[in-house]
Amino acid sequence: MGELVINHEFAAPRAALWAAFTEPEILAEWFGPEGWGVHVDTVTIEPRIGGVQKFVMHLLEDPTQTSPVHAKFTEVREHELLVGEDGPHEMTLNLVITMRVEFADCPMGTALTITQGPLPGEVLAPARAGWESSFTKLEALFAAHL
Repeated sequence: MGELVINHEFAAPRAALWAAFTEPEILAEWFGPEGWGVHVDTVTIEPRIGGVQKFVMHLLEDPTQTSPVHAKFTEVREHELLVGEDGPHEMTLNLVITMRVEFADCPMGTALTITQGPLPGEVLAPARAGWESSFTKLEALFAAHL
């Protein structure tokens, strides 16, 4: 088992990055690696302790291939921190996965740190690639709207 830690800086204000993670219409525009999408009608986000984050990613070429997310927020500090637990899942050996998303100011705009785990070792590299691909989509979204 391992833990994935990803650091990424965005040329966007902290409020914009927070909105990308907490507003269904924005999340549906960028979340998921290239080749995957999220229909906004599957998204529910309640950014408060005990609130849920639910959505379904689908493969664009074959929408029957899906990857659902159903997490519960355990810690929320607006524009600073989102912590949620998702699971248990069969594909992750029935683990409950914790995801911590930290937002901080940096010279470029906003520094994002994502910590996710525990994850099986064989999932770490694909998960990192998925986040990095998603961030490319998010950067394009910010470039078009900021």
